[in-house]
Amino acid sequence: MKIKIKTKLIINLALSLLFLILLVGCSESLNESKDYAYDDLSKYLKLGEYKGLEYEKIDVQVTQAEVQQYIDEAILNSSKTEQKKEGIVESDSVVNIDYVGSLKGVEFEGGAAEDTTINIADNNFIPGFVDEIIGHKVGETFNIKVTFPENYGNDELAGQNTVFKIKINYIEVAKHVEYNDNWVKKNTDFSYTSDYEKSVKDDIEDSKKQDAASKEKQELLSKIMENSEVISYPKKEYDSRYKQIVDRYKSIAESNDIKFDDYLKNEMGITQKQFKKLAKDTAEKVVKQELILHSIARAEKIEITDQEYNDYLSKFLKELGYTEETYKEEYGYTINEYAESNNFFTSYLYKRVMNKVMEYSKAK
Repeated sequence: MKIKIKTKLIINLALSLLFLILLVGCSESLNESKDYAYDDLSKYLKLGEYKGLEYEKIDVQVTQAEVQQYIDEAILNSSKTEQKKEGIVESDSVVNIDYVGSLKGVEFEGGAAEDTTINIADNNFIPGFVDEIIGHKVGETFNIKVTFPENYGNDELAGQNTVFKIKINYIEVAKHVEYNDNWVKKNTDFSYTSDYEKSVKDDIEDSKKQDAASKEKQELLSKIMENSEVISYPKKEYDSRYKQIVDRYKSIAESNDIKFDDYLKNEMGITQKQFKKLAKDTAEKVVKQELILHSIARAEKIEITDQEYNDYLSKFLKELGYTEETYKEEYGYTINEYAESNNFFTSYLYKRVMNKVMEYSKAK
């Protein structure tokens, strides 16, 4: 048990994550897909308009402030720190402490740690814990009183008044680093600040373009979702998606040694009934989205051949710095096995279909 506060999971089982989260399985070609291999998809979906749609064009210009922020973070990450053995903890300090927590005079499991570094301004400890450290001196040992949140994951501590014995070991201070050509030579592939800054700007712009393209496609897909109507959900695909959702969350609970009912109650803040409703709604949205992708692919005669799909996986491996052999050697399974269990086929289908939709669409 940790004293860091467990933030409740925000249940957003909806559009932005649907096709990426769930398993579909890869295939040799679109016409041989394991799913949605029906002669006529129109008995399941009335496909809405997907041509001539408008979308909000996202600005991808890079400001000097963004470049400077990137460089500042790079400098900070490259800088070394020193341990300040004197001084007072302030609201922006980074401190190293030992602590022991007790409830009604008895130490509780998981409530003690040594040599723990805390950023006072950015931390996820229970409310009030770090606030009580501010103003104390390095080397000082003192007690603080902290009340655990009512919705804390551990029922024995939830809502309880506890005492922590704190010792401040030191304040961590970053040494000043001068940004110049010498720093660039030591920490980058460049020799001059001007070249490095241009590279940083190009990288930020590329990232912004990718993010913008993703959001623009998501906006268009949302409009197609609104324009389309499910006539009936194909049972095989719906049952599969529903089971995947349930199994995924049961697996998370099991990996944390928590009973599923307790996981739903303590971590998600919902009941079994509410979870089943969320899983049902999500499965329906997933199937609707997949029906749309497959329907547009058929209408536009988009087929994914075995060669195209393997090239897609090979590119993925190359970007990660692996070959098929080294990937299997490190992870114990092939890239095809990983792709099948992580929805790569549908991701690639989404990419191909939405690229075509973009060709028909207009930016505002």
